[in-house]
Amino acid sequence: MPKAKFVPFDSVEHQQKRPGVLLTSLVDGNTGATQISSGVAEFEVGASAPTHYHDAEESVIVIKGEGLMVINGEEHIVRPNDAAFISPGAHHSIANHGDTPFKISWTYASINWSTTPVE
Repeated sequence: MPKAKFVPFDSVEHQQKRPGVLLTSLVDGNTGATQISSGVAEFEVGASAPTHYHDAEESVIVIKGEGLMVINGEEHIVRPNDAAFISPGAHHSIANHGDTPFKISWTYASINWSTTPVE
């Protein structure tokens, strides 16, 4: 059985995956998780993650700011405490839709998930 572990935010790497988007993985195989991965993504004003899909279930919860989330072509304005369940293979994108930083929490039902861009 995996051992419980506290993960301070400043103890992990923060990755600039695309201009204006900072991705931080907090719980994953490196922390001892065997079935989930989770972290946060921060979007500067105007930043976005283009349409893509994953091979695992995903949960997204808005922490701060306002975003535009598109799931299988359906647009949603999302605000703090709004959540989305994204099934494997569902095409989705997310963008900062406001004039302040936008931050989400994400969780995947796998430690070995993948992201595939949609052209």
